[in-house]
Amino acid sequence: MKELPGGTFAMGTRSDGRMIKGTPTIHQVVLDGYAISTEPVTQALWTAVMGSNPSSATGDNLPVDRVSWKDAEKFAGKLSKMTGVPFVIPTEAMWEFAASEGAFVPVKNLREWCADRFADAVPEELTVNPAGPEEGALRVVRDALERGGIQPDSKAGALGFRVAVRTGKSCPDAVVKAVVDQQPDREQVSANETIRVAGVSFDMVGVEGGTFRMGATDEQADYGDDAEKPVHEVTVQGFEIGKTEVTADLWQAVMGSLPVGNDVSQPERPVVNISWYGAQMFILKLNALTGRKFRLPTEEEWEFAARGGNRSRGYRFAGGNTVGSVAAYTKNTDKGKPVKVGGYQANELGIYDMSGNVWEWCQDCFGEYGKPVEKSEWHVMRGGSAASPWNACRVSNRSKIPASNVKGSFGFRLAL
Repeated sequence: MKELPGGTFAMGTRSDGRMIKGTPTIHQVVLDGYAISTEPVTQALWTAVMGSNPSSATGDNLPVDRVSWKDAEKFAGKLSKMTGVPFVIPTEAMWEFAASEGAFVPVKNLREWCADRFADAVPEELTVNPAGPEEGALRVVRDALERGGIQPDSKAGALGFRVAVRTGKSCPDAVVKAVVDQQPDREQVSANETIRVAGVSFDMVGVEGGTFRMGATDEQADYGDDAEKPVHEVTVQGFEIGKTEVTADLWQAVMGSLPVGNDVSQPERPVVNISWYGAQMFILKLNALTGRKFRLPTEEEWEFAARGGNRSRGYRFAGGNTVGSVAAYTKNTDKGKPVKVGGYQANELGIYDMSGNVWEWCQDCFGEYGKPVEKSEWHVMRGGSAASPWNACRVSNRSKIPASNVKGSFGFRLAL
């Protein structure tokens, strides 16, 4: 058995970000701790518990097969009585998370029963310890690349299962704060510093606290829309923000692989196809590696930094009034593809690409200015992208995007 402390993952995706066949919607899941068998139930174990071997090809160390979901349930119940350990068939979320974390390697050409009833639709919002729908005739079967549903009394060759045990340990606090509560821990810092992790260095820019007018201020002319109004005064405390977007190189160093749509031969381009939850997962791993408290910038911090902080000269874009000098946008890029970070003029604080190149996730849920912001799946993105028109690259422009969405123009930068 392999014990997992719990955590969060994008359910329905492979390690490269591609969807698992049969998954209707990628959605974020949070799990409490559990343990899972590193191998499917073997024929030897099945025979020891149940007294006979139904498998199609015999061998003590081979996975038992030709067992139904109902048979697997009976086995788990009987094993629990024999050992005093409350074994269960793992839920689909437990099965997929364990596979994604390397707790086991799925057996090639073997489908495995999961506890859940099967449904063609799954929740699009964050779910905690999901156990599938309450009703449904079919049960989930899984392998590494595909999910499906079959009758619970079905028996077939190459159809087995493994067992799990809920440990009663809650999901780690850092995950709950970042993903469920959406209130990650903070550091009180505002200095320039270079961070090195897993052989890759990146720069953070210190931003002194200050007060500014946020929204469609005068230099935005008539281009600001209703989401940027009313203009209002905001005071922010000192913080640090990434000098550039998180690059493919840094993502690869921390996460071990790149999402689909990124090119390992272009390490200095911003990493793309990142959801808000994906950014949080990266940050959790980065914090574990560095012992720091990295996070996404708040929307207020993002706009303050984009405007140049206390050194602001009142530009329409981050670093100037001429979009082509400060931003990679649709008119000056190859088919709207992101470019190497830091290739355009920096703003007053020495920060690059806060206009254009990739849309950047902020920590905040989206809300109207002047009204309480409710926690939701809708999060703020800022800055426009290489695929955006010039107007989207303005420092006050806001975009409202579901937290689980990914796109070739979605990236992020770090804050402390």
